Amino acid sequence: MQLRKEELRQSWKTDQKKQRKRFWITLGVVFVLFLLCLCFRYHAYDYDDKFCPVEYAKSFALAIRLLFARIFDTPLWYQKDAAIAAVGGDVSYYGALAQLRLVLMTFVAGAAVSLSGAIFQTAYRNPMASPNIIGASAGVGLGNVVVVMLYSAACFDHILLRYQYCYGFTALCVLLVLLLGKIAGSKRENYSIMDMIMAGSVISQIVNVFTMYFMYNLEDEDLVLYELISLGTYIDTSALSMVIFMSVMAISLLPVLLMRYRFNAIGMDKAETTSLGISTRGLRLVGQLCGAVMVTCATIHCGQVGMISLVIPYILRRVVGSDFRRLAVYSILIGGGLLMMCRL
Repeated sequence: MQLRKEELRQSWKTDQKKQRKRFWITLGVVFVLFLLCLCFRYHAYDYDDKFCPVEYAKSFALAIRLLFARIFDTPLWYQKDAAIAAVGGDVSYYGALAQLRLVLMTFVAGAAVSLSGAIFQTAYRNPMASPNIIGASAGVGLGNVVVVMLYSAACFDHILLRYQYCYGFTALCVLLVLLLGKIAGSKRENYSIMDMIMAGSVISQIVNVFTMYFMYNLEDEDLVLYELISLGTYIDTSALSMVIFMSVMAISLLPVLLMRYRFNAIGMDKAETTSLGISTRGLRLVGQLCGAVMVTCATIHCGQVGMISLVIPYILRRVVGSDFRRLAVYSILIGGGLLMMCRL
């Protein structure tokens, strides 16, 4: 039985309405979770109250007022100390701003990790694929342990050096994996999924051996510092760290979001794309590099959170389908929300 054009149009409109409803519900839940996370003290060892929404709401309202006062040069900006004292002092005011940076950084990191997992699972056509297979997390781990070994407790003050080591080792690992995968692939395809995975596993294991060796030679105090950094217990929420984090994330996220429709092609078989006249070599390379940068940045700032890149895209692919446009949006929302819950 064939459907008429009106029935097909009505079915399409109904499906679109359900999709919009699902999107707005998901967005609302994530936004409420974001506001809830702002009301908790993460490092509240010296406080009896862990949940303080009224105190933080006053601090955020004051921050907005001071921002507008500074922009328009009103007298309130010159009374900043008195205004801060009115909401409970410097600890409450600056603690609320640090809390906002932490929650925002956590959401962006979770969104980026989940989106990178969706990219790699689509590119490799494998539900178990993740950016870790090309050595992203291994390079960050080696960079962290080298910085702690060289600078000990001063590593917290050398944030730029830490970025240089982590990004440098990660770039070296990723380039080696991509090069070995290309060499191992056949000349006809110039690309082999299994060879790329095997090359990534070998490089990651070699890097992890060096990481474990350096960890074994650390002093007890330095080993604790390394654990604080690598597990995400310590997160630098300074203005410099926030600017670097957001800049790197924007550079890696924007290309993927702008080309999210085209990324459906990299999940197709090479014979299909060739018959359609589509070249996916450049898209696949851009996706892998952007995904590796996302995971590297998220791991540096929020610790080992790579499991999200495996779980969230795999579940969402069964719920919302394989269309990368839809998968990317839901991966960002659900991944960011999940990491905020884990941090909380």
